[in-house]
Amino acid sequence: MINRLFTIFLFTVSVTPFCLAQNDLTVIKEDFKPASTNQIGKEYPQVNSEGRVKARIFAPSALNVQLDISGKKYPMAKDKNGFWTGISEPMDEGDHYYQLVIDGAEVPDPSSTYIFGSGSWRNHIEIPAKDEDFYALKNVPHGQLRELRYFSKTTNSIRHSFVYTPPEYDKDLTRRYPVLYLQHGYSEGESGWGAQGHAGLIMDNLLAEGKTVPFIIVMENGGISERIEGPRNPGGFDFSVFQRTLLDDVIPYIDANFRTIADQQHRAMAGLSMGGMQTRVITLANLDTFSYIGLFSGGSISMADMNKTPGFKEKVKLVFVGYGGRELEKKNPGFGGDPKANTDSLKMAGINTCFYVSPKTAHEWQTWRRCLHEFAPLLFHQGALNAHRGGGFGAPIKLGPDDKPAFLDPPVGFNVQRKNISHGTLINVQYDSKSLGKKRLMRVYTPPTYSSKKKYPVLYLLHGYGEDNRQWTEWCQADNIIDNLIADGKIKPMIVVFPNCDAKLTVSDTLKTDRSGAQDKFEGYRKSFEDDLLKDIIPYIDSHYSVYSDARHRALAGLSMGGGQALNIGLSNIGTFAYVGGFSSAPNANKVGGMYPDVELVPDIKTAKEKLKLLWIGCGNKDGLIRVSQGAHQYFKEKGIPHIWHVDTNAHDNTEWDNNLYLFVQHLFKK
Repeated sequence: MINRLFTIFLFTVSVTPFCLAQNDLTVIKEDFKPASTNQIGKEYPQVNSEGRVKARIFAPSALNVQLDISGKKYPMAKDKNGFWTGISEPMDEGDHYYQLVIDGAEVPDPSSTYIFGSGSWRNHIEIPAKDEDFYALKNVPHGQLRELRYFSKTTNSIRHSFVYTPPEYDKDLTRRYPVLYLQHGYSEGESGWGAQGHAGLIMDNLLAEGKTVPFIIVMENGGISERIEGPRNPGGFDFSVFQRTLLDDVIPYIDANFRTIADQQHRAMAGLSMGGMQTRVITLANLDTFSYIGLFSGGSISMADMNKTPGFKEKVKLVFVGYGGRELEKKNPGFGGDPKANTDSLKMAGINTCFYVSPKTAHEWQTWRRCLHEFAPLLFHQGALNAHRGGGFGAPIKLGPDDKPAFLDPPVGFNVQRKNISHGTLINVQYDSKSLGKKRLMRVYTPPTYSSKKKYPVLYLLHGYGEDNRQWTEWCQADNIIDNLIADGKIKPMIVVFPNCDAKLTVSDTLKTDRSGAQDKFEGYRKSFEDDLLKDIIPYIDSHYSVYSDARHRALAGLSMGGGQALNIGLSNIGTFAYVGGFSSAPNANKVGGMYPDVELVPDIKTAKEKLKLLWIGCGNKDGLIRVSQGAHQYFKEKGIPHIWHVDTNAHDNTEWDNNLYLFVQHLFKK
């Protein structure tokens, strides 16, 4: 009786410091504030620091009112003025759907904003999150969320979608962009990722922080998937109509009406829940169309999937799987088996994978926001944007009479994988670095004709700042370029080694990379990597592969930060490397970049003139770091050291690096 009377008393006052749960007295923090999702000027609903929601509505004639939030109903009590008030239990951080139930009728709360979700237009409320800064509205350049209507031949209807374009899209009308096709979940719609998911704000903030590259996001209505139970229909869905719509209507329309890079290497697909299932089915069946895969609470990809999908290892650049921590507490959180075990198996098989867990969230938007925030920086490329902020990146470009192309641009398709030729083998190799006292990973390319009965020259290719040993074959297309040149008889078969050039990164026997070292003032790129390369990596390659072990058959080159490393290490070790190349070299080159002002770039100029067979400096004339390469060119010119100085029309990007690699390798290992 006491509990019942207390409950009646509790819900007859508009502000109460207590609630009764399971016959226990619970103190509620009275720091409620209006929710950010309220209609302008409305005081209710409110949220407190515990994540509780307090709702209020004027309904003097009602007999029973409830707050229905995230599928659970809470009683509301009426005061003498006809206002009903109720308080929920603490909610997870993020966005939640809710409504009011008045005398059995589900009605919207007129004080809150409306949104489409869970099959209808409804209220939603934002529970402040500790990490909400990544999707906050800030004073940074903002992209546009464009609303499209177009005709679909597949469905014979006018369809509706949203497209995010990055902030600079309308400023440089010559630039083209990669594309992410991003899908919503079951009973959601094409507006979900822009409204509930804050995809545009997430991208704006990542771009402002230099953590991702600009790309277009297409958010299409995937609700034309039918629910059909059966083993061939993941999760009970038939995605065939949506797949045809996406491939035959949506992608061609986007490529025709937006400045996209319309190839497999620059196209990604991801989705949440049902959208993740759509992504899984469609990408596995169309690896010639998509190279990056993101599944957010939408299943996973197993070894069996990989083994029965032709070209998976060669074509898939990333598999990202993300879940909320509360989802993983269930025995079967997603379609297709244990998502973490599946992802770990792919990783051990050499596939670039990432498994992410959103802490303390379930099957909800906060999980998926966090997934997108983690996924976006892994797409297409990030190293170029991370390079040397505060070190002159983006400085004014001044061109001189020497700054012109030494060669014509490569032919169209030079870096595209060709189906009618033999392909080399690209594997992950673990070695014991005695210099660093730990096991590390590198990638090794062997040509199609590789045989232990003959010897091969070796090219060591170094990546850029903030990246790792995958950059040359995932953002750039080094393996395709070498395959094609070998097939065309333009270069000799060679082995290419892709080390991890940041010696501070903790790379163990897995493919996981700790990128935190990228904040430590380039320390991991200094002498420690030089020791690792000369004392551990090269000896490992010489002892485990059939290679020539002399300078005349050994080359060293790199892009951005790796270009500076290649110049420093190569020109200080001419007895080890006879061919040295720097592409878009970063400001870490001795003498010319400012990081080592007291060290000569070429310690032994006489030996360099006699023994260097090729010294290559290349940079694009739109690159804010061109001053570094210009300084190197002037230094070599003053010292009388023969070299190639190649300036084309690109920026600090993969086009520049692919082009330079194509030209550079054709000058290697000549008799």
